[in-house]
Amino acid sequence: MGAHELLLLHASRAAVEPVAEFYLRAAADLHPVNILDEGVMEDLREKDWPRVISRLRDLIGQAVETYGVKTALVTCSALGPEEMAAIRNGCTARVIKIDEPMLKRAAVTFAGSIGLVATFESTVETSIAWLRHYRPGAGIEVSCDAGALEALLRGEREEHDRRLLTSAEDLARRGASGIVLAQVSMARLADEIRRRTGLEILESLTTSLAGVRG
Repeated sequence: MGAHELLLLHASRAAVEPVAEFYLRAAADLHPVNILDEGVMEDLREKDWPRVISRLRDLIGQAVETYGVKTALVTCSALGPEEMAAIRNGCTARVIKIDEPMLKRAAVTFAGSIGLVATFESTVETSIAWLRHYRPGAGIEVSCDAGALEALLRGEREEHDRRLLTSAEDLARRGASGIVLAQVSMARLADEIRRRTGLEILESLTTSLAGVRG
C-alpha cells in the first residue's frame, strides 16, 4: 500500500466508526488513516483553545511525517473559524473541518431559518459562528440534546436515535427551512429525518467528501 493521503483526526469515539466506514467505502483510493485523541474532547469542554490547537497541529504534523498524508480531515465539530485558521497556520497538509462544506452549503442555499441539531454544547456556538461567517445575520433555530450523545457513548444507540428524531421534528415545527446535523454521528439518520420532516437535511459525511476531493 502507498502513502496514506488522508488523515481522519478524531476527538470522540462517536465519530470514528461512521467516518472511517464512510471514507473506506467512498474514498479507499486515498488510503485513509484514523487517529483518535479523546483528551482533546476534555480540552474542548474547558474551552482551552491554545491546548486544543497545539495538540491537533502536533497530531497532523506527526501524521504528515509518519504516513505522508496530504489532507487532514478534522472530525471534531466544535472548532470555529479562528481556531481552524490557527490550526492551518504552518501546516504542510491541507486541513478541512468535517462540517465546513455542509455549513457553507446550508448558509448559501437554505432560503429561511436554518435548523441546527446538535448533541455537544460547544458545537452549537461554533456551528452558529460558521453559519454566520458564510451568511451574516442568518436566522438559526437550535436543538441541542447532550443526553443523546451520552446515550450513544454508553452504547444506547436506539435512545440516541429516538432523541435526535424528536429534536429534528421539533425544529420542523418551529419553522426551520432546512436542517443541518451538527455531529457526524447523526449522519446515518438523515434519510429518516428527511422522510419525517419533508425538509432538506444536510449531513457532514457526503458534503465533506466533496471538500476533500475539491
